[in-house]
Amino acid sequence: MATNESETRTEALREAIEAARGEYLEEATGTPEDEAYNQAVSDVVAAIGALLEENK
Repeated sequence: MATNESETRTEALREAIEAARGEYLEEATGTPEDEAYNQAVSDVVAAIGALLEENK
């Protein structure tokens, strides 16, 4: 992958992480559904982060 393509992908992955972080529930009620939702968001952030590490 060319440097420019790599840099573009890195920036896209960073933007995706920030977008996913914006999905966390700010006023979670503590219900199992809210906890599961926030865990799913956390899993997405971790998965995108793993892609970002692979891109290095």
